[in-house]
Amino acid sequence: SVIASLDIDTDGGENPTGGFLVMVASTANLLSSSLFITGMAGNPIVASKATSIFGIEFGFSDWVVGASVPTLLLLCILPPALRLFLRPRVNYTQLSREIRRQHLEMGQVSSNELKLCGTLLTCLVLWVGSPYFGIDATVVAYMAIVVLTLLDVLTWDDIVKNYKAWDTFFWLASFITLAEQLSALGVTDWIGNSLSQSLHESSPLVCTLTLALAYFFSMYLFSSISSHVVAFAGPFFAAGNILGCPPKLLTILIALFSSMAGVLTPFSTGSVAIYASCGYISQPRWFLLGLLSAVVIIGITFSVGMLWWKILGWY
Repeated sequence: SVIASLDIDTDGGENPTGGFLVMVASTANLLSSSLFITGMAGNPIVASKATSIFGIEFGFSDWVVGASVPTLLLLCILPPALRLFLRPRVNYTQLSREIRRQHLEMGQVSSNELKLCGTLLTCLVLWVGSPYFGIDATVVAYMAIVVLTLLDVLTWDDIVKNYKAWDTFFWLASFITLAEQLSALGVTDWIGNSLSQSLHESSPLVCTLTLALAYFFSMYLFSSISSHVVAFAGPFFAAGNILGCPPKLLTILIALFSSMAGVLTPFSTGSVAIYASCGYISQPRWFLLGLLSAVVIIGITFSVGMLWWKILGWY
């Protein structure tokens, strides 16, 4: 890995270089998830809710076109911004020497590596095509573990000893259950109705931006992006429909912010939790960097993004 090539101690606590790498990887994962309707499990739910409430078709092409300009710009801007905040120290001479050494030692691709690549590609196909295959993403992940174990790519000891994954599994499941209860008890519907009542005197554009901001920061209440979408996308779309918000504008904002809001906390989704568990950044510092990243994301979305959607005629 890149961290190993930089000779960063994985048990040495906070490290600005390791922190920069995990923050960039985590943020890039969230941004790329917002770029396509197939990017994460909650995206098709956003499109489905928009269709049922606004009566519009917001398919793959609309999603990519709408998300492309602000997302690609953020992918270029956020890494340098994080570098400015974290100030990683990299010995490029050592890194270059290590890369050459590892390249010489790699040798031919092993059979286990080919098996792993084949399994991962199959998982990607099943995840992207989950609406057609009817197989839940979690089931696909479990199937992959079973296949890799049967093919001797993983051993049972590898699975049992991965304590960080088990730790994440148990406490993340607890937060997801709490999020589901928020919806079941009617808390999310109450929030949607309250928002529409408090904004009824504002213009549709102001209402759209306010709803988008509220949706973004409501991610603090959740430990799962998908749970956030399931709980809040419908109520926020319903509030937007009552307030006369431009349908495609509100849809693309909710679509982007569903994934991008994951930068706010170190427990927003499984992949972020795994990056955060590396220990290179303390949790308080992760929250601070997440808030700073959020400011950049909202600034670009509400400036460049709004201009792009105006050109597209979405409001």
